[in-house]
Amino acid sequence: MTGIVLSSLLSAARPVRAAPLALAILASGSPVSAQDPVYPAAQCAAFWYGYADYADLSPYLDASPTDLEAAEAFREVALRLAGDASEVEQFISEQRPQMVRLMESYIFDGDVQSRDIFERLTATCEDFAADHPETRNLK
Repeated sequence: MTGIVLSSLLSAARPVRAAPLALAILASGSPVSAQDPVYPAAQCAAFWYGYADYADLSPYLDASPTDLEAAEAFREVALRLAGDASEVEQFISEQRPQMVRLMESYIFDGDVQSRDIFERLTATCEDFAADHPETRNLK
């Protein structure tokens, strides 16, 4: 994803109300859901890709290679568990820009609901990471 595309996402995200954004993230019509064996691995991959994308553009965060390492590690778990790379890649590509908007709503706009989702996702990803060799040593 290029900086130009993300810049337009960020500027477009500001008028978007955070509550509908939060609902869109949580109730995504994506093929991966809470009952799917790749959940939450693909969601965590999208989360960390989105975080890295936002950090690249934001004056509020410092970009770190560990963000992309985390995204790749969760993606690897999702691919291993899913057995269907296209499903995982589609989910990540759909969720990644929504995660950028989530970061914008939480970090820039200070939206409480976005902060709650951010905190839930980080806790879920941290708990999930402990159970898989690809993610076990993430910091």
